[in-house]
Amino acid sequence: MGAMKRMEVSKGAISSLLMDAYQKRNKIGMISFRKEEAELILPFTSSVELGEKLLRNLPTGGKTPLSKAFFNSYEAIKNEIRKNPNIIPIALFISDFKPNVAMKDDYIKEVFDICEKFAEDEITVILVDTEPKSFIKIGIGENLAKKYGFEYYKIDDLNVGDIVGIVNNLAIGGNIDR
Repeated sequence: MGAMKRMEVSKGAISSLLMDAYQKRNKIGMISFRKEEAELILPFTSSVELGEKLLRNLPTGGKTPLSKAFFNSYEAIKNEIRKNPNIIPIALFISDFKPNVAMKDDYIKEVFDICEKFAEDEITVILVDTEPKSFIKIGIGENLAKKYGFEYYKIDDLNVGDIVGIVNNLAIGGNIDR
């Protein structure tokens, strides 16, 4: 499956999750990460319109500041939990999991250290790996899943409905609020 097809499935899944969140009165936040930055581009909301507008203009490619993305996601979730301690947070990462930008020194160690925090706080994490099938495979996403018990899927094996179904199943019947 080519890069464009993988991106189409990724964006379709996010759009479907936004629609699902709107219908169930849940919230979704989105962090975009590429080049040197990882930024919260969609604060937790159930606004389908805002989310779809951001998705249309979401660029891809380039460097992968994965540790920043994991760190910013963790911080955003922790902030949301402080506001509403009754939520059941789920972090969904769609990436090739090939970090190459560090926050300080060692981008691989940073990713594992932050994932340790997700695991300690029992935050459900879903990793959807967009790394294309090839002879040379980095496999960081799969390693993270094995080490911390995260859900792990290859994008090539999923369609839009599968990703929404996985999130809903983990959200206890689709109801993210306790």
